Amino acid sequence: MNGTRVVRDRQDGGRVRRPTLAALAAVTFAAGVGLVLAVAAGRVEGAREAVAEAEARMAAALWEEEGGGADAVAGLLGDRASILGTNAGGAGPGAYAYQAGALEPAAWIAVAPRGAGSASTAFPATATAIALAGLALIAGWAGVRRHAPAHSRYPAGIALLSVGCIAVTVFAAERWADRELGALSTARVGQGARAVELVLATGADPARAARVAHLPWVEDGALESPDDQWTMPAEVATAIVASLERGAGGLAALSPDLPSATPAFTPYTVEAEGATWHAARTADIHLAFLGYERTASPALTLAGGGTLAALLVTLVLHLVQLSARPRALRRTLAAWGLLAPAAALILAFTLGPLLFSLWISLHEWRLIDPAPLFLGFDNYAGLLVDGEWWSAIGNTALFTLHVPAAMAVALALALLTRGSRRALRWARLALFLPAITSVAAIAVVWKWLLSDQYGLLNRVLERAGLESVPWLNSPDTALASLMVIGIWMVVGYQMVVFQAGLAAIPRDWYDAARVDGAGPWQRFRHITLPGLRHTLFFVLVTSIIGSFQVFGLVYVMTEGGPLGATDVAVYHIYREAWEFLQFGNAAAMSWLLFAVVFAATWLHFRFLDTRRAHG
Repeated sequence: MNGTRVVRDRQDGGRVRRPTLAALAAVTFAAGVGLVLAVAAGRVEGAREAVAEAEARMAAALWEEEGGGADAVAGLLGDRASILGTNAGGAGPGAYAYQAGALEPAAWIAVAPRGAGSASTAFPATATAIALAGLALIAGWAGVRRHAPAHSRYPAGIALLSVGCIAVTVFAAERWADRELGALSTARVGQGARAVELVLATGADPARAARVAHLPWVEDGALESPDDQWTMPAEVATAIVASLERGAGGLAALSPDLPSATPAFTPYTVEAEGATWHAARTADIHLAFLGYERTASPALTLAGGGTLAALLVTLVLHLVQLSARPRALRRTLAAWGLLAPAAALILAFTLGPLLFSLWISLHEWRLIDPAPLFLGFDNYAGLLVDGEWWSAIGNTALFTLHVPAAMAVALALALLTRGSRRALRWARLALFLPAITSVAAIAVVWKWLLSDQYGLLNRVLERAGLESVPWLNSPDTALASLMVIGIWMVVGYQMVVFQAGLAAIPRDWYDAARVDGAGPWQRFRHITLPGLRHTLFFVLVTSIIGSFQVFGLVYVMTEGGPLGATDVAVYHIYREAWEFLQFGNAAAMSWLLFAVVFAATWLHFRFLDTRRAHG
């Protein structure tokens, strides 16, 4: 009876778990596609607010013009603008307006974003319909599964359906966002042209009128004169000239979002340096705006969210497969529960930053920019022809040449300090101390020792009748000096590792070799080196990786000089990010450095495998 009750309880538990887990799969799918839709809608909504902020700034500039005021603001924005008291400032998109010559604001101009309150433009309808259809199918499958007999096969069909539906939802959401962002970009440059027309109508000079739009601009006469293009990028001006020659400007239609009373202007798009710029011409002034579909594209974020959603759904479906075996299900859940904290830490502090740096490498981002500019692989393409970057890689490769010398010295010290005598123990401790000492402290001490003016080493040379050497101030000796210091720093650690490897070699092998008449060199060549081959490989690979990451010595002692002789890869990346604020370029450099180190490590492993295959 007890056995029957246990079996019944297990069966009942399986009945409870199957529908619960199947429903959980549907909920996970819903959450995943909901995240995708929310990301797309949020990015478009952010662009709408950015356009409203820009329109508010244009309206505030119009307010300050002669003959401006509330009528000019209404002529630009219609009923989307509200002129409020200054105490309402900061509540939503808007800008403070000043009277000419006044220090205190006269009004707060609030602007309602385009499409505000319209459900048809606030959310991707097609992507939502696809997501709801997929959710209905998965929910129906979950309902059928509730009454179906248990089986241990993986529900591959519903998994493929879920992943496919998520992928199509991501694609549809991305296309919707791209169209909406393109329309907002057209509206942005169109409103800029309208604002310029309104200022020109007051008799203002073209330069003053163009500044009201807060956009890059150029006059007709300066299109082919780079020296006269104050704010317009030269490549965009060239693209505008080519577009006008093709007659593309006259073919574009006005944005449907603009009021019917808009003065004559012709928005159009041009391609410059692989990016789409939205442009408009009013009178003889050309305005340009780098589209939101380039600067605020949600493509990467949507792809990441869709991948995460698909992964979670497939994992939950794996639990559905195990629901027919309650014991295996319990073990799997217990294992996932134990792994979850470590996985969360890895995701938050390792995988997450890695993915974020990859995302940054595809953008132009300087921290001070309001939004990163998506560049694709332009940063990587630029690095391929960046002489300074490859010079830093070359300096790093030269610095890495100290690794074999350090290994030779470390192995020699490991052989000399073997034993348990007190003097040898103290010698090992003294040699190991640099490995556990702060790199900054070591660099400061060595910088003092090698100084041209008061360095102890040069004082000793002068006392011996020799000339002092500019150890750190000459391109011929600076990198070599750092290499010697690098050997001194790592030799103690490598010595300890080699001694651990030597301890694993049986003493009987040495005794047998002595009996056979082998000398010290023969014993070292035929016993010590083969016995240390795995240790040697480990030390070689880790030391090369460490040498490619050298930073502290260069930062404290030479700052990449003299004349770039010690500008190594990591220091170059540091300067690119924190001195020049080119974080996208620095992230791309980091990934290229990773590729170089990975390739070097892979070649080492291949070499070891080849050695093993040939005996």
